[in-house]
Amino acid sequence: MKLTTLLTPPWCRWSDNPPKFTLSHNILYAFAGGFFSANLYYSHPILAVMARDFSTDQTGVANIPTLAQAGDAAGLLLVLPLADFFPRRRFVLALLSFTIVFWLGLCITNNLTIFQVLTFFSAVTTGVIQIFLVLVAELSPPEKRAFNISIVAAGPTFGILLARILAGIVANYTSWRNIYWLSLALQCTMYAFLWLLMPDYPATNLISARDLVKRYPKLLWSIVMLFPHHPVLVQAGILSLLTFFTVASYWTTLTFLLSESPYHYSTIAIGLFGLIGAVTMVLGPVYGKYIIQPVGVPLISAAIGKVVSLAGIVIGTFVGTHHVAGPAIQALLLDAGLMILQVSSRMEIHDCEPQARNRVNTAFTTCLYLGMLMGTKAGNEVYARHGGWLASGGLSIGVMAFSFVVILAKGPYEKGWFGWSGGWRKQTTNTVKDTESADQNSIEQEKKQEARSSIHEEAGYGITAIEVGSPESSRGAEEPATMSRKEGGLK
Repeated sequence: MKLTTLLTPPWCRWSDNPPKFTLSHNILYAFAGGFFSANLYYSHPILAVMARDFSTDQTGVANIPTLAQAGDAAGLLLVLPLADFFPRRRFVLALLSFTIVFWLGLCITNNLTIFQVLTFFSAVTTGVIQIFLVLVAELSPPEKRAFNISIVAAGPTFGILLARILAGIVANYTSWRNIYWLSLALQCTMYAFLWLLMPDYPATNLISARDLVKRYPKLLWSIVMLFPHHPVLVQAGILSLLTFFTVASYWTTLTFLLSESPYHYSTIAIGLFGLIGAVTMVLGPVYGKYIIQPVGVPLISAAIGKVVSLAGIVIGTFVGTHHVAGPAIQALLLDAGLMILQVSSRMEIHDCEPQARNRVNTAFTTCLYLGMLMGTKAGNEVYARHGGWLASGGLSIGVMAFSFVVILAKGPYEKGWFGWSGGWRKQTTNTVKDTESADQNSIEQEKKQEARSSIHEEAGYGITAIEVGSPESSRGAEEPATMSRKEGGLK
């Protein structure tokens, strides 16, 4: 028996009667993702205190949050795609082991340069929430997928709130280092729960470590090549980019609005606006169960999310300069629309490449990062140089309005880049014309699949026998698609 199997509790091993995916697992993954996502944000409220402790000015510590975000982006692009090639339990626990070791260094070092380096590397391995999002979507039956994804998607929101609230309180009464020690304790506790409860889900693809190293550059290139082969991924990515643009612009310029006339709020009061995110965290599963699932068409529910967000932006833009209720309503509706859009988009891209779901997720999430970067930059520039809150809000209204052009360009059942063949909802009966159209689409899809098969093979898609591993791994490689249907339903 392999050492990795011996180190796995018997009830977590993948056997002929594997563990069922339950609501408890889903909540565990949401909290785990939240606790480790919080690592990226602990430093935000305490930079001034950290500067004094490291005997430098605020400029000296200002790049700590930037390094954390850069490390997270590096992990997303360079590390997380490898989750397609390893059993997920072992991969997650390995990443988190590195995170905990790096975090221990952050707790004890007194050297600012070392602290910055460790901040970057701890962030590289901390993004397990992305693996959990893909895993939960894979294990959930279609009728419960929206609800399940919305639970684990609330994890990052929980992490941001936890980090900012805990860091502010702890640093106000004790040393700022205590928040890092407290985080270390929370991470170790979460690691123990994952070790005890996370099943040893098999790898999607089998490939030897040597071949994986050799094919690693092609694997990364395969992420880029997903876009020209999957119009639905491009559409979902653009919609998310545009929404995150408006979200980043809002939170960046909100500080300027509330610190100026007529509000003159303190930093603490401005920070309390972040608590509005708690509403979305609590209501996320409600959106999934009562909006996204009943609609049944991800693109249509994504459009609903866009309408909600646009309403919030319009209210916040034109009321915000007169009454604080404007930006408060905007935060509430913007977050609600964002959650609806994200869950809908993840459902839509779920079946793009069943054996490369983590790479699909990397491609999709990269669009979100681009949206945040663009929104932060553009929001600041427009606010500072072109008319303040009304101007930045007007930009967001225009960006969000353009989203509907993207939605109208391609219907939910259109296989090509443009058009609405198939309508906006599933048809229960087909006419002869519909059947002929479906046959033609099927032929076109087969041609596209053949055209990209060589790319997939070189990058590691569909590898099943390069190296025969344990019986558990072999079974996982042969039945990646049936696992979720057969054993993965939420019981």
